[in-house]
Amino acid sequence: MTDQDPQQTWEDYYRRKRSERLAEAEILWDQMESAGVNEVTVLALDFVHFGRNENDARDLSVQLSEHYSVAVEPADQEGYFFVRGTTRPEGITLTKEQHTGWVEFMCDVAQSYACVFSTWSLEAPKLSKTFPSEDVESAC
Repeated sequence: MTDQDPQQTWEDYYRRKRSERLAEAEILWDQMESAGVNEVTVLALDFVHFGRNENDARDLSVQLSEHYSVAVEPADQEGYFFVRGTTRPEGITLTKEQHTGWVEFMCDVAQSYACVFSTWSLEAPKLSKTFPSEDVESAC
């Protein structure tokens, strides 16, 4: 057993997850650009956060509901809750920098509610393409 400070363990975990999500965002954007997505392509954005405390998940959902349609639901694994959000039915446009900034924000806001930013996907209906972050997770 180690004597590592539990707070430091959590900070290290969140820092590692943030770094992973940003690496995924870079790869995902490259895939999107290669498929023809640019700053005027209309996208549908879906995302998932998870947490162990239902109240924290609900508080996160309240903040995110200012800009997204959001729902909280129990996960299959007991004691966990998902916060699922979307821009649907509305579309959005993003630059590479906005996409990266959005990922940074999602990581930071999730941490502020003791949750974790898990996955997201961007769909470009006019291109008939979907770009899920889960497809690049293993590459990071």
